[in-house]
Amino acid sequence: MKTLRSHSNTASPTASRSRTALTLAAIASLAVSFALLVSGCGDTTAKVPNTVNQTLTVAQQMLSDQGFKSSVTRVTSSQGKDEVLSQNPLGGTTQKTSDVIALTVSNGPGEGIIPDVAGDPSDRAQIQLEDAGFKPVTVQVFSSAHQAGFAVGTTPIAGTQAQKDSTVTLNISKGPQQALVPNVIGFSAANADSALTNAGFRVDHSYKASNKTPGQVLAQDPSGGVTAGIGSSVQVTIDQAPKQVKVPNAVGQTQIQGDRTLQNAGLDAVYVTRTVTSASQNGIVLAMSPGAGSTVAQGTNVVLTIGKYNNPTPPVPPAPAGSIVKKYPLQANQTKTYTATWSASKCVAGKGKATLSGNGGGSAMSGAQITAQGQPTDTAYYATTTTSDITSPVTLVITITCSVN
Repeated sequence: MKTLRSHSNTASPTASRSRTALTLAAIASLAVSFALLVSGCGDTTAKVPNTVNQTLTVAQQMLSDQGFKSSVTRVTSSQGKDEVLSQNPLGGTTQKTSDVIALTVSNGPGEGIIPDVAGDPSDRAQIQLEDAGFKPVTVQVFSSAHQAGFAVGTTPIAGTQAQKDSTVTLNISKGPQQALVPNVIGFSAANADSALTNAGFRVDHSYKASNKTPGQVLAQDPSGGVTAGIGSSVQVTIDQAPKQVKVPNAVGQTQIQGDRTLQNAGLDAVYVTRTVTSASQNGIVLAMSPGAGSTVAQGTNVVLTIGKYNNPTPPVPPAPAGSIVKKYPLQANQTKTYTATWSASKCVAGKGKATLSGNGGGSAMSGAQITAQGQPTDTAYYATTTTSDITSPVTLVITITCSVN
């Protein structure tokens, strides 16, 4: 019987350690290769596109198509909003696709406040809007508040905050729109107001007491049927029944006081005169018609009787014995010299004197006066008179007093 030798399959410790080292080295080599591969992908390069003057949306798409990302910085600029002003790195350069491209983008010119130009001439209004940073576009509109060629307002309205360089509509007046004025004479006040207002006019009222058709329109201005600007005013006169008032008592008052008393009551005074014999009644209200306490319509005429006192004509004193008297009736509105002469044999050493005879007496009365008198010779005496309106006869009297032998 043979004895067989057994063989063991167990590897020696030295061989096992050798195989393990080789495996780890292979794994490390693979790891390094993978890292190098990944690193190589990140370092790919591309040409940066030029995005200046493009809109932000287009610029970002252009960069993305080349594998780039971007950052955005917005600034105020006169260029359009969202327009790319500059970039870094510059377009046309070759950069790693991992680089971020910095874009500077316009945020527009900023905002401003629309100025109030209503009432300004068209050219001045446009300049104000341009100075505020806006672009005015004029539109002609009807306006009753502003004359043709002047600004009515803007759209958007004044005070609105808006983007500069944006368009602002400037409304310029071409005057009021014209329309026919309806005829409202004979209408009630309410119906006249309605007709005129519906036609586009404003209505002003005045009143006249005629007691013919109270409450109805007596007159209008402008007249019905004429053309006038819409928004302009039409004056209508409405009949009003006169108010009834009591006549106040003015008897015993002066003419001025009586007139004021009646005026305060809404009445009108007319005057007649009555001659009186007492100076205390001169200018005094003696009677009135209608009488005090009567009820009459406001605006009625009340007749006041005013006292008039005439000074009595003084008697002409008799000429002294041995005197010569010459009389000269005076005419109105003239200046004239009168001369009285006498014979020295009939009137020895005569001395003259001139006076006026009539209402008042003396040297001045009722619009007549002696302005000069004298005795130029032994047998002559003169007097100069001046008259204006003479209300009663006036006579110049020259008296020569003679010496008595």
